[in-house]
Amino acid sequence: MRLLHHVLRLFVIPLLISVMFPASIVSGDEGMREIDKPPVPIDFTDVIAKPDSPASRATLRIAVAAMISPKYTYRYYISLLTLIGERMDRTVTFVQKKTYSQVNAMLKQKELDVAFVCSGPYVRGREDFGMQIIAVPICHGKTVYYANFIVSRKSGLASLADLRGKTFAFTDPLSNTGYLVPTYYLAVRGETPETFFGKTFFTYSHDNSIQAVADGLADGAAVDSLIYEFMQAAHPSATAETIVIEKSPPYGIPPVVVHPAMDPAIKKKLKTIFLSIHQDQAGKTILASLKIDRFTEGDPEQYTTVRKLQRFLESNRR
Repeated sequence: MRLLHHVLRLFVIPLLISVMFPASIVSGDEGMREIDKPPVPIDFTDVIAKPDSPASRATLRIAVAAMISPKYTYRYYISLLTLIGERMDRTVTFVQKKTYSQVNAMLKQKELDVAFVCSGPYVRGREDFGMQIIAVPICHGKTVYYANFIVSRKSGLASLADLRGKTFAFTDPLSNTGYLVPTYYLAVRGETPETFFGKTFFTYSHDNSIQAVADGLADGAAVDSLIYEFMQAAHPSATAETIVIEKSPPYGIPPVVVHPAMDPAIKKKLKTIFLSIHQDQAGKTILASLKIDRFTEGDPEQYTTVRKLQRFLESNRR
């Protein structure tokens, strides 16, 4: 109880942060230390932040799926989202939810205008209600990313096989790199997470999975390579205690998406802004902080491998 009170005290500040992990996660956040303090206040139940702007302006509701934990997502994305809002002449309402499925559900119900989502939720959303890509980031000159399998540097573990019977951290049930890829790796070997690992839990962000391995809460994890590289550059202490023991084939990079019924004129303007945001110094500076070269057109076919992976796992469960 003392630990829970400590966590609540850290997070309940000006805009109430409510991080209540379900029972499937390892008991509380024991050992999952904060990299920086104080954390950015986040309220998963509703709106996160609405920068000051004229009340007469329309609102642009943007969600960023929790690929990085709330404090980092807010800190690094708010400048980009504010700039997009300015160029749309709209007030930005920044929304964050704990799970990828919650973001998908909000976009489906048109409770959001724009969302930055993982490739797994994009494939689900496209099949469910026609979720559309308006842009994808180019990182390190490419529009792909990988699943990095990581372990503690001190563990002596050197392969996925060494993780049999160990504790493994998944990111989110819809995460491509943080759940689908490792589950697929096991499935083609005739295994499931239940038969192969001794214990599993969800962390609901890739940097939390990295921290779980670094702190010894998990023996291994599979994380988004872009997030891992981002944390190596921005917060090297977060990854210093971990090593990558295996890397997956490439997958289509997490896209920026909208509801298919969005007003075509608004959609066109948004796309134009994303595709040109790197062309001035303000945009370049913000993108550089996110380790993004620029945005480009997205192609649904780039996610065919993710779709095939999902279907394989679904058929394997029957």
